[in-house]
Amino acid sequence: MKTIALFAGVRRLCALPLVAVLLLLAGCLEKNILWSPDGRRAVVFAPEGLYLTDGDGRLSSLLAPGAYRAAWLGDSRQLVIARRIRAGTWDEAARLLGAERAGKLAASVEELWQKSPTDTLAKLRVEKVEKTETSLWQIYLRDRHGSDVRAQLDPDAWKMWQSVQVDAHVLALAKIEAESLVWDATLFGGAGEIEEVRVAAGDRAVAFVATPGYALPGQADDELQLWVARLDSSAGAELIAARVAAYPDWTADGRDVAYVQANSGAERDQLRLGTLVQRPVFDAAGGWIEKPELRELAGFLFSDRVRVRCLRDGRILFNGVELSLPIAAEDFGETREQLFALDPARQATLGRLVPRKREANLPKSLAFFEVSPDEKQVLFGDFNGAVAVLTLASGEVEEVQDAAKDHLQGQPVWRAAGEFSYTRRATDKAAVRKAEIVLRAGGKDRVISAGWPDDLVNHLFSEKK
Repeated sequence: MKTIALFAGVRRLCALPLVAVLLLLAGCLEKNILWSPDGRRAVVFAPEGLYLTDGDGRLSSLLAPGAYRAAWLGDSRQLVIARRIRAGTWDEAARLLGAERAGKLAASVEELWQKSPTDTLAKLRVEKVEKTETSLWQIYLRDRHGSDVRAQLDPDAWKMWQSVQVDAHVLALAKIEAESLVWDATLFGGAGEIEEVRVAAGDRAVAFVATPGYALPGQADDELQLWVARLDSSAGAELIAARVAAYPDWTADGRDVAYVQANSGAERDQLRLGTLVQRPVFDAAGGWIEKPELRELAGFLFSDRVRVRCLRDGRILFNGVELSLPIAAEDFGETREQLFALDPARQATLGRLVPRKREANLPKSLAFFEVSPDEKQVLFGDFNGAVAVLTLASGEVEEVQDAAKDHLQGQPVWRAAGEFSYTRRATDKAAVRKAEIVLRAGGKDRVISAGWPDDLVNHLFSEKK
């Protein structure tokens, strides 16, 4: 018997049709509420964009249309915000994407077009050119080769092409001033959605994960990429890794980024091995490291939902599956994730943080977890409304809300040590509002979303399909 445990330097491909494990590792639980470091206010994401609330649930007006992801800076007044911006022309799209990315995309489309306009349009129609953003190709060809494109299309098709717009995804700094947002520097523009934003200690830089949003030669259009942008520089963002999981983190000193990267060679719908990597970004003087020496700390089954969190004592926490081979098909359903801690200062030894007897008290997938500000507890949530708290010192688990088949996102988020918000389901199944946001401290809940619109509440907490 061979055990796929967590070990350093894994480099071999694992491509087994273990459907149950793939389902366990899949899924993305949204974080629609995010408390500031001082706990005075929180970001609230609705379909139309970003609002703010305080601890009593007083909701602001809409402050950032199209915003869907954010991270607070240490002063609790500044944020890094990801938002969608619509572009109706290629020039607008190119400005939002940035010169380098727009130039590469334009060059790849132009190369195909010059070879054969007919084949290029056929490729666009039949193969969709790219899985996520055919609109970018359409806008470029319409605005740069409009008369030739129109000559090959029927009137209805050309009318549709004329109305095409595209979403660009922009990451920018903003500051709260008198309950309004004032925008500052734009850090990044791309065609793909931004999955995660993490600010380094001292607010020196931001690490973020995004999809490319379009396919260039030799590049997958849906593999996540890890970028870093300095907040005190106009140099722009730099791509530092591809094929990564969505949730990296900075080490406590703000110098290194820890992330999980898939080994190449397998399709996304197959099991792949991945490596936990620590990458130096800044030296002791704050200078950018051009050729970093990567540290491979652990290997395990890869999921693009693996979450990494770095503690002040140097430990790195991450969720993962322990899987022994061979395995009977009937055993797939018993597979659970475990929360691991790795301490690079102690020869990278691994420790399980959830006692075996407590594993059943937590969701099977531990991809949604957050460490408390005092680093003594960990919050967990899932798609079925489960909310649980693990105390690291004792291994005890408090089940705050059980899981039910109601597609409710638990979304627990720390406000302060010993206090967190979460989605509490309604006891009346016939109620218009299926849940409320509550603040929990000392074992007691206080509703803060009672005055929020029904549509907003129901959107926040339903499972995203």
